[in-house]
Amino acid sequence: MENKYQEENENDYIIIPNPIYDVVFRYLMEDIDSAIIVISTLLNVKIKRLHLEPLTHAEKKPKPIVSSIKEPNTKDDIQLFHLDFTAVIELPDGSDELIMIEVQKASEPEDIFRFKRYISKNFQKKQSREIINPNTQAIETIDMPLRLVPIFILNFRIENEIDDLLIKTNHFKQGVFRNRNLEKHNEFIDNLTYDILVVQLPNLHKISPSEYEGDEYKTKLYALLKLFDQKSTVNNNNEHRLKVMRRLLPGFLERVVLRLQAADSNYPDLEEQMFIEDEYLKALIDRDNKISYLGAKLEEKDKALVEKDKALEEASKMIANQQQIILNYARQLKAEGKNNIEIQANTGLPLETIEKL
Repeated sequence: MENKYQEENENDYIIIPNPIYDVVFRYLMEDIDSAIIVISTLLNVKIKRLHLEPLTHAEKKPKPIVSSIKEPNTKDDIQLFHLDFTAVIELPDGSDELIMIEVQKASEPEDIFRFKRYISKNFQKKQSREIINPNTQAIETIDMPLRLVPIFILNFRIENEIDDLLIKTNHFKQGVFRNRNLEKHNEFIDNLTYDILVVQLPNLHKISPSEYEGDEYKTKLYALLKLFDQKSTVNNNNEHRLKVMRRLLPGFLERVVLRLQAADSNYPDLEEQMFIEDEYLKALIDRDNKISYLGAKLEEKDKALVEKDKALEEASKMIANQQQIILNYARQLKAEGKNNIEIQANTGLPLETIEKL
C-alpha cells in the first residue's frame, strides 16, 4: 500500500534536465518552436518569425584546471553563453517590426559586467531595407539599425529593493514642451534605445499566487520560470535534474517540456557536459575566492600602511609641537635676561638656534 502511494506521488512529477545549464538551455532554444514560446512569454509579444543566428551563440569550453581560466579583458578563452535571435514581432497597431533579441544567462554575478561587450557589438548591427527616394521615386537599399532587446536570465539577485522575479525597463518617448508621449512606433528613436529584461531566479519563491493570478501574462510567465526552479532539484548533491509537478504545467508549455525531456536521448554527452560545467563553475568560484582572499590581504596591508603613516604623521606633529614649546620657553628665558649658556642648559637647544631667537 505504501509503495503504491509512493508511486502515485512520483507520478505527479516529471523529471527534466536543469535548463540553467548551458548545454540544456542551448538544446532547448535551438528548437525554434520552443524558443518562440520562451521568448514570446518573456516579452509578452506575438512572434511571427524567429531565426537563431548560428554564429553568435557561444559555447563555454570549460576546463577543470584553475590556471586555464582567463579573463575576457586579457584575451581569454572563456566565452559567455549567449544566444542571438532575429525576430519579426507584431506591434500593437498590427504592423510588423524586425528586431534583434539577445538571450544571456549567468550563474555568477561577475558575468554581468562581461555582457556589456556583447550588447555593444549587437547594438551596431544593421538591417538592409528598400525605400523609395521621395525626390527621384527610385527604389534604394539603405542600412538601418535593428532594435535590440537584451534578456538576462540570472541565477542570482541584482537588487534587494523590491525582490521581483522579472525586472523590465520601459523607455517612453515624451515631448518636452507639450508634455505628450509618442504612442506610435518611431524607427529612428526606438532603434537608438533599448529596453532590457532581467530575470532573477532566486526570487521565484518570493512571488505569491496573488501577484500573478488573474493576469494572463504574469501567470504564463510564472509557469515558464518554474521550469528553472533551482529548489526543485531531484538530488541535493546533484543539480542536473529538476522535479516539476504535472498539474503546474499549462498546455502552452507542452512543447518546451517535451523538448527538455528529449535532451537525454538526443544528446548522449549531456550528463558529461553538465559535469564539465560544474567543474568550470567550481574553478571560477575557487579563482574568485582566491582573488577575494588576496584582495582582503592586500587591503589589510594597505590599511596597516595607512595606519603607520597616520601614526608617523601624528608623531611628527607631536615633535613639532614639542619643539615649538621649547622655542617659546627659550624666548621667555631670554626675555628674563638669561644668557645663552643658561638657556641651552635648560632647553637643550643648540647655541646657533638660541642666538637667532
